Amino acid sequence: MKSTDYSSEKCDETIENLGNGYFLIQGKAEFRFGTDAVKLADFANVKPTDTVMDLCTGTGIIPILLHKKAPGIHVTGLELQPQMCEMAQRSVKLNNLTDNISIMQGDLCQIRSLFPAESFQVVTCNPPYMKDATGKQNELDAVTIARHEVCCTLEDCISAAAYLLPSGGRLCMVHRPERLADIIASMRAYRIEPKRLTLFAAKNRPPRLLVIEGQKNRNSGLIVELKTGEKS
Repeated sequence: MKSTDYSSEKCDETIENLGNGYFLIQGKAEFRFGTDAVKLADFANVKPTDTVMDLCTGTGIIPILLHKKAPGIHVTGLELQPQMCEMAQRSVKLNNLTDNISIMQGDLCQIRSLFPAESFQVVTCNPPYMKDATGKQNELDAVTIARHEVCCTLEDCISAAAYLLPSGGRLCMVHRPERLADIIASMRAYRIEPKRLTLFAAKNRPPRLLVIEGQKNRNSGLIVELKTGEKS
């Protein structure tokens, strides 16, 4: 049974009800999860027996949603920012999931010093979407790091995933359609073949969000789906 002890809530934080007895602690002034994290967790094809790495885990939303989807799964979340990592660890404790979810503070650019090669069947990632110095940057460093490629690039994320995955292992990522060419080029550079792609678009609007799955050392063959009429 999940904990319903709200005593750990601070005045600058909220506790979000994720449904089915799952909760998430979030800072009011920091990066907060959106529909992209939910769509990625829904899209990721995971089994309870899988070992999963969630890169750029933030407040730990994706590991918690994956456990909600596949109870029994073990997920490791890697987060660069210490304050986000600590918040994610408290969310894991709040949900009594310390046996299933591990949150680690670390830099994915140093992945080879953190984990053995080919040690996860699935890697999920909700990376910064915007190239450094592009778009409107938030004055709060934590939000800028989450949204812009300040501390890691798209290629860094895919390189880390390629190192962690064995042949046949799966990378599931959420991103923006304008970066699709970069995503596919980088995946193939690291021997991750795009296999599934879903584009999300509001009615009569161009796609605003995508989720993509690639498999390591597999042959080409991409299935593309367009979902319209929903928030993206």
